Amino acid sequence: MAIPQPQHWVHNLSTPKQWRHLFRATLRECTYLPDPIARNYMKNHIISRYRTVSSRSPKAGPQVVHAARNALSVLRRANEGYSRPLEKVLLLSYGRTGRRRHELLAKMLTPEIPNDSKALKELLSQPADFSDGWEPPAIVKNLAASQMQNTVVTAARIRPLIKQLEPPIPKQDSWGKELAKCRKKNIRRQWYSNTLCSLLPPLPEKDLRTLEGLLSGTVPWGPVKRRDSKPQVSSTESSGELFRLLARGPEKGTTFAEYANGRPHSITIRLMRRQWRRLSALVPRQYWNPISQKWRFLWDSPKEIPRLSFDLDSSIDPEAFFKESIQAKEDKTEAHQPSQ
Repeated sequence: MAIPQPQHWVHNLSTPKQWRHLFRATLRECTYLPDPIARNYMKNHIISRYRTVSSRSPKAGPQVVHAARNALSVLRRANEGYSRPLEKVLLLSYGRTGRRRHELLAKMLTPEIPNDSKALKELLSQPADFSDGWEPPAIVKNLAASQMQNTVVTAARIRPLIKQLEPPIPKQDSWGKELAKCRKKNIRRQWYSNTLCSLLPPLPEKDLRTLEGLLSGTVPWGPVKRRDSKPQVSSTESSGELFRLLARGPEKGTTFAEYANGRPHSITIRLMRRQWRRLSALVPRQYWNPISQKWRFLWDSPKEIPRLSFDLDSSIDPEAFFKESIQAKEDKTEAHQPSQ
């Protein structure tokens, strides 16, 4: 039995002119995004998707049409200030979800090229993937352990939760016998696939500096000015009150129907910094620990933590600074004492 499709899936874009209008409208919305990284990424992503579909088949089906119109709708609502579409675009652009997350994971898991014959022999002597004695890459285990301990990432739930750091291989099967090797291999493969599906990879250094600069204010930011659209004259303006009553029905009062899926916000620096702060808490900072000889990961806080200490200027002598402050306080106390 065929599954009934939504009504707007039926209306395909039959002519190249219609596709061109939709493509240009989508690219135009990409230029209005309030985040610089999102503007560049979404533009390249839209161009890549349209080229892939056009090279695959000359005539697109209803699902492709629905995906194209849905992308335009998400971008428009993100530019209007709806929280969920804006968050979705930012998560896609910063590699927390979607295609870019897979690209960052693949870059992180790229094996190092052996420098000499000894390193090559060690690489060849390792057991095959997911067989007995196989171990996942150390960076995967370290990132999974760090992400599993982070309560902010766990509460965000943008990725499936990491439940175990080791593949759950039982000692015996349901008949009390030793588990078969093929079954162990499948369990390791499934566990590794689920772990990769849950990981949040670190950002490239350039994008991370941009994100931190937007948070601190060192990278300038301003709302993008939209191009003025042509005023559209409604066809019902020339008609009378009777026609509007028959076409639209009686006028209703103020309702919340238009805010059922959220309400738009004015895109300000305050709103964007909240979004960037939440996004920064989902980006691990990767560094090499020379003592343990392992990769370590640090996570930012979703809320700004007040500083309890400040750095003094290097030209100021701390001892002289505090000595002058204490001397001024003593002089002030002596001045307020009553003379006998």
